[in-house]
Amino acid sequence: MNPITTIANNTRELVVHLSRGNGDPARELAGRVQTDLNTILISDLDAASALKRQAQQAMYAIEEVLALIDQSDLRGAWEAARDASKEWRALAPGQE
Repeated sequence: MNPITTIANNTRELVVHLSRGNGDPARELAGRVQTDLNTILISDLDAASALKRQAQQAMYAIEEVLALIDQSDLRGAWEAARDASKEWRALAPGQE
């Protein structure tokens, strides 16, 4: 599975965990997504590429998810994860 598909799948799963109140698995998944996004962000891709811009936007949302989980605000984390998932799903089909 390519990294774009992996990120799409993991952000969807992250939303599910947060909707069920599963903070610990959600934190682990968010960490995996963050690692995958960092791989894209430090790659040799042009900084102005759509993929890098999308990865940066998703990274902001994932950082917010992690911060909100740390504050025990799973509802807020769910909303941020949902936004990241929607953004990433829009990119994933064109990249597979």
